[in-house]
Amino acid sequence: PVSMDPSLHPDLPYDLLVVADYGHGLIRGKNRAREIGERASFLALNVQSNSLNWGFNLLTKWARADFFVVDEQELRLAKSDRWTPVMELLAEEHIRLKAKVSAVTLGHNGCLVHDGDRFFELPALTSRVVDRMGAGDAFFAWTAALAYVSAPLEVIALVGNIAGAIKVGTVGNKEPVTMVQVKRWAKGILP
Repeated sequence: PVSMDPSLHPDLPYDLLVVADYGHGLIRGKNRAREIGERASFLALNVQSNSLNWGFNLLTKWARADFFVVDEQELRLAKSDRWTPVMELLAEEHIRLKAKVSAVTLGHNGCLVHDGDRFFELPALTSRVVDRMGAGDAFFAWTAALAYVSAPLEVIALVGNIAGAIKVGTVGNKEPVTMVQVKRWAKGILP
């Protein structure tokens, strides 16, 4: 059986549960989030704030995540903190969620990835932006499995930023980021 909601099939094993919480009402409240989180042996989480849920769909709804990705504004909203350096805020949420790996996307400044011991920051890989919509989703989709297999922070940041760079070169969600594109970008960047 295939389901977007693991609670519909509680007896099935889930090695990796990928949750993109867009705040449109499918995951209502902390109790539901906790219930989902408790069922996952590895929970990869992206919690988004957007024009339809601004200030009402925060990372603080979740009690745990093995891996999470948010953008800087989403992190600052969750922490109610406009001024503290983003590195400090990410470290605090990393500890609170008992994460193994966490990341914050920084738009034109790239990303910051953390594993509890160290941080790795990688600048953005393109300055050509057609449309930012979906860049964070692409980052998250391409990095969740990497975090699950304990890939190095450098690999998580590089693949995530490649996916984001490809996505910002496309209007809307017209086309997905493909393996061919990611490999091509990686070959162009790496020696």
